[in-house]
Amino acid sequence: MKFYHGTNQHGLDETIKQGFLLHKRVVKGYNPDPCTYLAINEKEARQYGDIVLGVEYDPLKNPKMNNYQDGCWQLRVYEPIPIKNITNPKIKL
Repeated sequence: MKFYHGTNQHGLDETIKQGFLLHKRVVKGYNPDPCTYLAINEKEARQYGDIVLGVEYDPLKNPKMNNYQDGCWQLRVYEPIPIKNITNPKIKL
């Protein structure tokens, strides 16, 4: 399935350095946990960063590693997404 991830230059640099997409969710009062947010459309993802990545991800393959709900505007993914599943025609990955 095609999803979108909004990020900034620092987030993109980290993704390229790691070789996969997996950021940290920071919630006040809790330890950061590995998590990446994906939106179902590009417009929504753009609200979270000026760089929008297309991401191929199958949330049904390993449902315990995400919070996918059919029809929801975004999901959290708790596993690394390989860089080969990420596209952006303006960026060399």
